[in-house]
Amino acid sequence: MSGPLSGIVVLDLTRLQPGNYATLLMGDLGADVIKVEEPGKGDYIRQMPPMMGAMSAAHRVLNRNKKSVTLNLKKPEGTELLHRLVETADVLVESFRPGVMQRLGVSYESLAVANPSLIYAAITGYGQDGPYRTQVGHDINYVAISGVLGATGQAGGPPVLPSVQVADLSGAMMAVVGVLAALVSRGKTGLGEFVDVSMMDASLSWLALHLAPWLAGEPGPQPGEGYLNGGFPFYRVYRCSDDKFVSVGALEPKFWKALCDALGFPELVYEQFPAPQRRAEIHLLLESRFVSRPRDEWVRLLAPLETCVAPVNDFDEMALDMQVLARRMLVEKDLPGGMPWKELGIPLRLLNNPGAIRLPAPGLGEHNSQVYGGIGVSEERLADLLDLGVV
Repeated sequence: MSGPLSGIVVLDLTRLQPGNYATLLMGDLGADVIKVEEPGKGDYIRQMPPMMGAMSAAHRVLNRNKKSVTLNLKKPEGTELLHRLVETADVLVESFRPGVMQRLGVSYESLAVANPSLIYAAITGYGQDGPYRTQVGHDINYVAISGVLGATGQAGGPPVLPSVQVADLSGAMMAVVGVLAALVSRGKTGLGEFVDVSMMDASLSWLALHLAPWLAGEPGPQPGEGYLNGGFPFYRVYRCSDDKFVSVGALEPKFWKALCDALGFPELVYEQFPAPQRRAEIHLLLESRFVSRPRDEWVRLLAPLETCVAPVNDFDEMALDMQVLARRMLVEKDLPGGMPWKELGIPLRLLNNPGAIRLPAPGLGEHNSQVYGGIGVSEERLADLLDLGVV
């Protein structure tokens, strides 16, 4: 099986995590992803430590199942080459600030002339319009403006950064959803599409459940005071005697009852949603019980009782977790040259046409001859373009 996106050609002009993750998912599902990079430099992710041999570990993780070509879009010959690549492509993904592609002469409008069925996805911090459209930023800024950061942390304390980039990754996933929707639409109309993805918009959309009370006229979610951000004893983490932690997610009443009975506090069953002062008291009661045993002992005792209790794993523990192993979310691979490597598994599972890890992360410009030869560029012409600094 070659994957459900087999035959779909994706030109990836992105850098760093958001675009790379979006095209990683497409590549894992079988798309032919061609990473278009600046000659001599490439994607900045290639230089991000730690290095494994000549390649960054981050590059190896995010850019598998892709080919690499080099292209200088500041040269007229470079923009001409991109137009030629677009003629045989299905999708283009870029992550420049609004207006950059227009200044380079490769806007969606000009590329759509070369290929009216092209699906063009632009991933930006704030989107293609609005007062912030050209403002610089990173994930921390997008989640700050969207309200995600302001609702994260302990009650009375400062905002706490999530350990993963919520805006980057939600924006990447929105880009994939937009591209897939556009491919379905194109199958009906034959026409391409412009997909405008704002990472701020994407992170804000993930607040749907948290915003529901505010939309109903109640106060907005405060750090450490909501149902799902640590404000109630039934949904938070607890320290154990070995200074490790368990996560408790006993949100439904049946799970809360099972937890209270198992911990020896049956009287708390009817106090799942107490007033703030009482919440703190119940939290201390549960904490005093959890700190009486090591984490793994609590997990063995509580997991079979349907209490929604699970260990808080570090990365070493995660790699040995039986569910992670069963789902093959970390797989052993040998890199070129025989270097051992744990590869992230594929998170999208399709029964009849699954994706696959087909290619290791490419060297910079590794596929110039193959890709440019496929659009009629001879080796002689490619050598000339190399001398001109175009590839």
